[in-house]
Amino acid sequence: MSSIKEVAQRDSCFRAGSTLCPGCMESMALQNIGRVTDNGVKTCFTIGTSCAEVSTLFFPNVVAWGRGESSPDEFGKSFSIIHNVFESAPTCAEAVRDVADALTDCGALKNPIQVFSVSGDGGAIAIGLRALLHTINRRSRITMIVLVNEVFANTGFQYSPAATPFSDTSTTPAVGDVPGNLNPPIDYLHMAIAAGADLVAQVSPAHSRMFQKTIEDSMAVKGTAIVFVPAPCISGWKYVDGKTIDLALDGARAGVYPTFVWKRGEGGKVVDCKREAKDRPSLEEFLAEQRRFVHIVERDRKTGEVRVKPGREHHVEAFRTWVQDNVERLYQLAEIKK
Repeated sequence: MSSIKEVAQRDSCFRAGSTLCPGCMESMALQNIGRVTDNGVKTCFTIGTSCAEVSTLFFPNVVAWGRGESSPDEFGKSFSIIHNVFESAPTCAEAVRDVADALTDCGALKNPIQVFSVSGDGGAIAIGLRALLHTINRRSRITMIVLVNEVFANTGFQYSPAATPFSDTSTTPAVGDVPGNLNPPIDYLHMAIAAGADLVAQVSPAHSRMFQKTIEDSMAVKGTAIVFVPAPCISGWKYVDGKTIDLALDGARAGVYPTFVWKRGEGGKVVDCKREAKDRPSLEEFLAEQRRFVHIVERDRKTGEVRVKPGREHHVEAFRTWVQDNVERLYQLAEIKK
């Protein structure tokens, strides 16, 4: 594994100038991925419609990708980006890999390439679930990055299949006695393992060393790797500026989206999230940092104490049960090796 210092000195292909929200976790992820992939091997990205695409590739006004003023002459420093519609980033990446392998086999391509697909959770596990699962099932030698902000943030903050229970979204609003989203999120980690991925992870740049190592490991596996990146959304989760890293860490440690890395044949591990609820940080504190949960918890302005809103106790208890089931399931998944 490359050291943090070494990677920090590399040239990221993700540049300044995007229109992503200041402090957006997606920009942090892309910046880190851009540095890790500056490893002497040409990188090909396919990026589906998402915040990560419309905010970084709005040609000719905003193109937040590049290395200097002109394309690098060195093949290993170069990179390419294919923009595609919402659902097809994995399929396009698979096609790039197949063409590259065919060119390599016939001697037309002399240098290796590394292939990444980038999607939001809406494009990956809602609109594009079929494409994602079939690409994994075919063991395509690519790395999939899924930026999970739990909403369709690019089109109006609609509910996504990854949305946390009881969260308020534009299509699952908290109105009257209805406490927001009533559905548990799809179990995308288990699903990716079952579909045949060689590496499955859930980790954000908030866990910097693990994020870097996971991206490096994803490029080394023989089949498909998929990395889900929990991405707190300032506008969609409705929290104050400067809290992105804190929320990423708090959510992982509280068990809402535990940091998890799994490799086929080796098993996995849950990191920075205790198995027992009594050993984890307060769920109420995590919920109170976001106005998308203001209908079930509130913070006293004078004392700072977080309390459950009257009549919402059963919703918070249901949330607590879901979190414990989520943590327990991941600890069990970590034991699977095949």
